Amino acid sequence: MINDSNALNNADFFAVKLPQQANRPNQSAGMGLSRRQQTYIHPSWLAKALAGDRQCMFSLHTQANYSIPKADNGFDAQGYKLKHQAALTQYAKELKTEGYTVYTEGSNDFKYETKFGAIISAKPDIVAVRADEVIVPDIKAGKELKASDIAQVKLYMALIPTVGLHGIREIPAGQLVHKGEIFDISPAEITIEFKRQVAELVKDMKTANTPPVTPSVQECRWCPLRHLCPDRLEIVAKGTDGWL
Repeated sequence: MINDSNALNNADFFAVKLPQQANRPNQSAGMGLSRRQQTYIHPSWLAKALAGDRQCMFSLHTQANYSIPKADNGFDAQGYKLKHQAALTQYAKELKTEGYTVYTEGSNDFKYETKFGAIISAKPDIVAVRADEVIVPDIKAGKELKASDIAQVKLYMALIPTVGLHGIREIPAGQLVHKGEIFDISPAEITIEFKRQVAELVKDMKTANTPPVTPSVQECRWCPLRHLCPDRLEIVAKGTDGWL
């Protein structure tokens, strides 16, 4: 298995102590949503926030604490799923021919309960083990890779040894697999600062007080609350008369 420093291997993923936040009023009550029994977080939500693709904490907090009915956003989910599955199957075969024991999707399902009482539910595409070497490839079938894709793999890398998935207790190497290209992510990238950023986000998503809405046209376009949120933005502000 690929080794990292003891400080990173042995540190509890959510051991970082964070300052208390000021109480904020609950802004989700008027949407008619059913509250989850426990805060639920998917790594892809955290990854987009870490990469700056999602900055509205109101949206993230509501998604984590309420069940949101899906709305059509024009994304071809079925088409993407077929491409993703084909690429995953092909790469899994390649790893097996290289002598790896390969675990895929359903075999990698795990849940981690944080110190803040939130559940992070994850299902990495592939976990491959060969002797003491472990790699966690994530298959992407979109047009291009994003910073959030890297963040998502890093979350898997950080969480897997915490739950002991497949007996793994050290930070594995990560990979992004996209259109036949492989991009490696070193265990050294799972730093204390990265863990601190994740812990801060999880705490904000778990807080009992709903954060304020901070809409933007780009983010609102793909927000899971876009069909419910009265504060969504759809038009970019424009002007011609002024000093410049």
